[in-house]
Amino acid sequence: MKILNVLLAVLVSLAVFAGVFEVGLRLIGMGPAKTLNQFDETVGWVKRADAKLERSTKEFEVTYALNEHGLRDDDSLTMGKTEGTTRVLALGDSFTLGFSVDREDLFVDQLETWWQREGRQVEVINAGTEGYSTDQEAAWLAEYGSKWQPDLVLVFAYENDLFYNGQDRYLAFPKPRYQADGERRPPVRLEEPRARPRTAIGNLLADKVAPETFQPPGATQPIPKEFGPLLKETPALMAAAREGTQGALRALRATAQELDAELVVFVIPSRSAVEDGFLEVIAKRYLGGMPLERLDPHLPAAEFRRAAETAGVRLVDATEGMRSAQAASEDPLYYHQDFHLTPAGNRAFAQFVHSSLHELGLAPGQGKVIPALPTDLPRPKTTWWPTWLSVFLTLWAIVGSLYNAYYRDEKVLPGFLKVGALLGVVFAIALGAGHGLDLLPPQQARVALILALLVLFGFIFYKLGDRLGTITELCGAFILRGHWYLMPLVMILLSVGSLLVVAASSPLVAPFIYTLF
Repeated sequence: MKILNVLLAVLVSLAVFAGVFEVGLRLIGMGPAKTLNQFDETVGWVKRADAKLERSTKEFEVTYALNEHGLRDDDSLTMGKTEGTTRVLALGDSFTLGFSVDREDLFVDQLETWWQREGRQVEVINAGTEGYSTDQEAAWLAEYGSKWQPDLVLVFAYENDLFYNGQDRYLAFPKPRYQADGERRPPVRLEEPRARPRTAIGNLLADKVAPETFQPPGATQPIPKEFGPLLKETPALMAAAREGTQGALRALRATAQELDAELVVFVIPSRSAVEDGFLEVIAKRYLGGMPLERLDPHLPAAEFRRAAETAGVRLVDATEGMRSAQAASEDPLYYHQDFHLTPAGNRAFAQFVHSSLHELGLAPGQGKVIPALPTDLPRPKTTWWPTWLSVFLTLWAIVGSLYNAYYRDEKVLPGFLKVGALLGVVFAIALGAGHGLDLLPPQQARVALILALLVLFGFIFYKLGDRLGTITELCGAFILRGHWYLMPLVMILLSVGSLLVVAASSPLVAPFIYTLF
């Protein structure tokens, strides 16, 4: 019986440790990736029916709600088309899905509302899927497009499509690929990849598939291959990219003709092509400090134009339109850290697509043209009140009140000022460190965060010194006696006691530990 109790004590201790470690990893952003997608043997992945997901970053908070067809669209949407209705099918990646905005701020939904305000009987189907390249959009249209009976197919391409159009995988996920003549390369049925870890610990231990890299002349370190189209000295990888892009566009054209639908490809420009000076930021952060004279942010759009001309596909480049919109706008069209469009950017892009289709004579349905986006549609949200300030003030109120309730002999105002100063130090260091990590490339930022945590734990163990032996001895005594039911309480008390000892011994970490309590 004692052996069983000892075993239970060990298992409970390990479970408590694993639970705390799991929570800690999730709090610092190292939890398992959340996704809307599921494997599909034809196109690689599709969105799950009725899936819901919330995504929160320093710049935006978005809720995705998919309907029964796995589309970020109305729940009332049906495959059957009402007589007299013109259907527009929007294909694209995360820009089209609306990675960084709510639906009311997404250009796809704004276009639909705009056309309907013009009296047009139009439905816009949003088939945008995160991570798609042009070849997956071609495969999706061929496999699922006919179900939606589109009259007009709009494909929204982005610069990283070029590289992945020449690949049969996106990181660890298989995807289709086309030959230059528009025929799909085998295999037509893709093999399902290994399941993603569902825990933060599993995610930490899993083999990471990093983006493919190469080191071009002028770069001080390897750079992601998807940035290859930016290089003036054409890298070898562009041969496969050009072949795959031409093939994908030819496949799109062939399927659109079978569906008796018009096809237009719009190129969404990157921020570096729209904002002068941002290419330097990209070069420092992602491109190994390459000299700017070796780069051209307009080359990807030029590659798409050449491929579209070869494939006989109508293509519209939005670069100049977005540059003009940014020059006239007080709000940024792209997020500062994330590369997706802001609500203002989506609004500007909707304006460009609307006017371009009108000029091409492809505005869907019949109606009276409203030349500008209606003013009563949702305006871009401007937030001057950052989330961290709300958190700071809330903590200040709670912790300050608790402090004054405990130390009744002190005056209230000095008590709140002390707590505010303590929290201010913590937030200043945390925000400063977070800003510093944002300046690093993603992989380096992840390594820097892990190193910082190792240094912190090393500092704690150093400060505990000989007490570590006492802690180990105490845990061992409880385990050997088989007091498994006490292990959670023992480990919590030892952890709290250890942190208080470290706080008392070092003014550097004391603010963080006292704030924790």
